[in-house]
Amino acid sequence: MKKYSFFTKIIINLISFTIVGTMFKGIHIDGLFTLIAMSVLFAILNASLKPFITLITLHITAMTYGIFYLLINGFMVWLTSSLIPGFTIANFATAFWAAILLSLVSWLGEMIFFRRER
Repeated sequence: MKKYSFFTKIIINLISFTIVGTMFKGIHIDGLFTLIAMSVLFAILNASLKPFITLITLHITAMTYGIFYLLINGFMVWLTSSLIPGFTIANFATAFWAAILLSLVSWLGEMIFFRRER
């Protein structure tokens, strides 16, 4: 598994949030500066806070066969929206589904743009 730089993760988040923001009616992004700020903050939260939350809730995640991890992803998107003024999400359900789509788009972006060399 190849590790990507922090800047690469921000670019992938930027593309992913752009796609997710256009697909959901309950998500509003004010502009490019807001998009950049939320991509940076989301990358910082995923690098710093998400491992701690995952470790604390590991037993719940194991008992639900990993389904609870999806709620953690939704919480990270919701937390990002609560910390960035120009990024609004209608409710937690929208954040939950946006997090799932965000993960899929990020995964596809990494597969397409950053292929592993054999």
